[in-house]
Amino acid sequence: MSSKGLYWGIVTFAMAGSMVASLAVVSARQAAGGGQAVAIDNDDIGGVVTGAQGPEAGVWVIAETRTTPTRLIKSVVTDDQGRYLVPDLPSGDYDVWVRGYGLVDSPKVKSAPGKIVNLKAVVAPDKKAAAHYYPAQYWYALMQMPPKSDFPGTGAKGNGIAENVRSQGEWIRQIVNTDGCTGCHQMGGPATREIPKGLGSFEDSKAAWDRRIQSGQAGGGMNARFTQVGRQRALGMYADWTDRVASGELPSATPPRPQGRERNVVVTLWDWADPKVYMHDEIASDKRNPTVNANGPVYGALEESGDYFPVVDTTKNTTTQIKLKPRDADTPSSANNAPAAASPYWGDEAIWNSQTSVHSFAMDKQGRVWAAGRIRKGETPAWCRAGSDHPSAKLLPIDQSGRGLLMWDPKTKQLTPIDTCYSWGHVNFDENDVLWSSFGPNGVEGWFDTRIWDKTHDEKAAQGWSAFVVDNNGNGKRDAYTEPNQPVDPTKDKRLAIQFYGDSPGFDGSVWGTVQGMPGALGRFVPGAHRDLRSAVEQPEGGQAGLRAARHGHRQQQRRLDCAVERTPRQLRSPQVHRPAQRPDGDGSALPGRVGALSVTRSELQGRSRQRERRLGVLQLRRSVRHAWCRQGSADCDGEPV
Repeated sequence: MSSKGLYWGIVTFAMAGSMVASLAVVSARQAAGGGQAVAIDNDDIGGVVTGAQGPEAGVWVIAETRTTPTRLIKSVVTDDQGRYLVPDLPSGDYDVWVRGYGLVDSPKVKSAPGKIVNLKAVVAPDKKAAAHYYPAQYWYALMQMPPKSDFPGTGAKGNGIAENVRSQGEWIRQIVNTDGCTGCHQMGGPATREIPKGLGSFEDSKAAWDRRIQSGQAGGGMNARFTQVGRQRALGMYADWTDRVASGELPSATPPRPQGRERNVVVTLWDWADPKVYMHDEIASDKRNPTVNANGPVYGALEESGDYFPVVDTTKNTTTQIKLKPRDADTPSSANNAPAAASPYWGDEAIWNSQTSVHSFAMDKQGRVWAAGRIRKGETPAWCRAGSDHPSAKLLPIDQSGRGLLMWDPKTKQLTPIDTCYSWGHVNFDENDVLWSSFGPNGVEGWFDTRIWDKTHDEKAAQGWSAFVVDNNGNGKRDAYTEPNQPVDPTKDKRLAIQFYGDSPGFDGSVWGTVQGMPGALGRFVPGAHRDLRSAVEQPEGGQAGLRAARHGHRQQQRRLDCAVERTPRQLRSPQVHRPAQRPDGDGSALPGRVGALSVTRSELQGRSRQRERRLGVLQLRRSVRHAWCRQGSADCDGEPV
């Protein structure tokens, strides 16, 4: 079925073991034809899938070719009558087969675009064979968590769980979910639910896991994480999981086949990058306007694993690489981090070798790519530090920071490193073409005005940063404030030593961000009218969402603004924001500009009922601010647990 339209939809990535990372673009399509007939064009493959009981509904048909410049795979889902259509295929030789829950892969059939291919589904001979195709999380769900009664942990001399792990949810977060193994691995797939033979021989699975988590250049981090939460208890949990899988235990639930609109999905995958890297992020368009870069290249970020952008041209089915290099040749490299122990796949080879460590992207209206990447050592330039004439440095001098910016212009084919005093992790534009930062340093939110950059190419003039200050005294202004390590003064505002992990600029000029922790928080940074350093911050806690996070082990990460707060009308109440025409500076002077500040007094916040807040799902600003103060050692915690 020929299509000249755009494919816009979900973009995902896959990486596991030594597999080459693949890019997947998902778009909606409806199968053509009526009855059992399938109408195709010269660039389609279509047909009907049948099984022992007749048409097979909700199973995948996969078409794969290696005759394109890079390997191409498309998969579709059959309808109620078993019909399928794989659209818009480039010419070439294809393998076509059926995959589905309750089945095993059918024999691959050779075909080419423009042909009808009717396929026979193969029923799985037993539950084990069927479960081989289940999503990895169905296998991962077999892992048994310590009971809630084991928390808080009582340490190595008690139940083996670290004393600072206060709940089952925190255990899950630290060693199972986002901050645990799933942060990097597809936990539950064959590569993780089994112990590879190449790892060696061990007296038991616990010893095997102890050795396994030291493998490769990430071994140091994995090793430290297990020790942090209670090493022996964590090793025992993972060993028990793989032992039960090895003894034949299977997932108790059967995944449902795709239904409804799920059957209208076409997934297209291209091989890109190389087997020794992992994919951390990608960008295909301007997030504010997804018509930018239509049918253009898709760029990938390899973080610590490689110094290039992998690029796929989805119209020509080709891949290329854009080489990256920092400004300072002495920028640290991940190649300097030797494997803690040999990998069962790569041995002692340091396969990661990135200086730039590109983390995340934004694309602007011109199709230029702005990436968070290292360009120098950690020490900042002199104009970032105390004694500088930069307005932001006068307020908050910064001596150390991480990633800066790398800008790729596809028209000029030029890569430009840009130094910033603060760090970058996730990169997002507001409506005025200003990039907003995340990853701190602690207590800092930064911005980079690309319009100023385009006019001047002056990186110093184009950037600024400010502090996170809560309107503690409730007067609607940002006044003199106490520092994070000082006691709270009810007559002053309060600076918080927090940082955003993910940020989302809003249409009202504010910037929402996620604050990591347990259960974490959402912050709202409100800059002055001209980003004049007189910024205020609200740090609401996640209400019912936060309680769920604590229970299930999730944490706040990056969220787009349009889904930053998922709620029903009664689940969230935002405090009113005033914008006065003037605001006294921290030293008592007044400067023009407008600043948003939380118009709720401290006494009003203290007077709220916690039970009522939790019941209604209200954002609990007071508790969140107190969490931050108490964690920073404030003497004003009144002995209240945090």
